[in-house]
Amino acid sequence: MEFTTGVASRVAVGIAMVALMAVGPGCGPAHAEAPAVIGGGSGIALQTSDPTMVALCTMTAVGYDRADRLVGITAGHCAEDAGVAVWAEAAPRTGPIGFVAAKDVDHDWAVIELDPAHVTPVRAVGPSVITTVGAPGRAWETVCKNGRTTGYTCGVVWDANPAEFISQVCANHGDSGGPVLRGDQLVGMINAGITPFGSAEAACTGNGNPIHDPDVSNQITAVLAEIDHLGVTGAGFRLL
Repeated sequence: MEFTTGVASRVAVGIAMVALMAVGPGCGPAHAEAPAVIGGGSGIALQTSDPTMVALCTMTAVGYDRADRLVGITAGHCAEDAGVAVWAEAAPRTGPIGFVAAKDVDHDWAVIELDPAHVTPVRAVGPSVITTVGAPGRAWETVCKNGRTTGYTCGVVWDANPAEFISQVCANHGDSGGPVLRGDQLVGMINAGITPFGSAEAACTGNGNPIHDPDVSNQITAVLAEIDHLGVTGAGFRLL
């Protein structure tokens, strides 16, 4: 998809890959643990085809679909396949908190069906609070994102179209799926980084790192519209 800024190349923000030392089935509890607290900005771990590895990404938001299932949304490239198990990064001993129920590779979103017995859903994660779905991101406004790798960071939107937008929010491996916010309004989901002039990627490492490549985010309105159109798990999504 072309932007008027003339983006030269686009690279996945990426997922952080870690061994199953702290998350996954190898550390399953002998006794039931407390439910994991999960919301937009929480770190999640998704099973990969390698049984010893998981992919770390960020939950975009948690809510309910029209069938009143508890669901979460994240970036599609975080999940290798539908059906893979998902854990809470911060509470691995809770065990799997859900599974990937639907995903779209081309438009890069995934829906996670969560187990209410293992999840305490929340609106606030760290400094971010998500209360409503906002209008699409627009050029020259300032937005903020919350990611499990680089935390809560803000930046200007350089360009936007109905499907996605480019912004200067900081993101790095593992931030994929992170919510992009206008105040307490959810407007986007972190998906990829870009190299405007085909240069080597200048990855952002967090607040205080002002010089870095921009990022591409899905417009959350476009994601939710497609989920509704397909009628898959997550259709009719509403926030907590």
